[in-house]
Amino acid sequence: MSTPKSSDESLPQGGLLPLRALNELRSPGAESETKEAIERLGHELRVRSDPSRVVSGRAAVLPFSREARARSQARDASLQARLDIFRDDLRAIRIANEVLNRAATMRAVEAAETAIFEFRCLGESVRFAILNRTHLEMTRQFLDQLEGIESFRGRVSNEVLDALKERALNEFSVRMNRASKADIEFSKSEILRLRP
Repeated sequence: MSTPKSSDESLPQGGLLPLRALNELRSPGAESETKEAIERLGHELRVRSDPSRVVSGRAAVLPFSREARARSQARDASLQARLDIFRDDLRAIRIANEVLNRAATMRAVEAAETAIFEFRCLGESVRFAILNRTHLEMTRQFLDQLEGIESFRGRVSNEVLDALKERALNEFSVRMNRASKADIEFSKSEILRLRP
């Protein structure tokens, strides 16, 4: 009887993962090498993406050397460029904020003007309806008054009847003029205080 093969040996020669690669992955040294490679790549990425790092330099640089002056000028230019970018961003944010505020204010003003116009139209239509009903009622009362005066015909003289009719007509005219001149003005502040 043949002894059962381990799972590593049971893999065929042309399998997906060769036996040697599996052994390398399982060895303890491979993990530390992978960690070192990842740390090295991370350090390189941090160094390259650091905006304050303008010039690659050595560990020790003489303070008054040409390289130190170039490095100082490059650092100043980098700081100035970043400051200019920051100022431009702030200016753009302020302009966008102002534009949005103006747009919101214009929408609010437009909505308020539309509401005021609608209230005024509604108020005018209601006012004319009330005036029309009032005129009709006053005319009806005037005609009833004339009929009442005519009922006195034959009992009083014609001059008295004419005087009574003229007085009723004058009163009717005064009341109609007073009712027609009743003008209600809706102020914007009062309309804006209205609540639905």
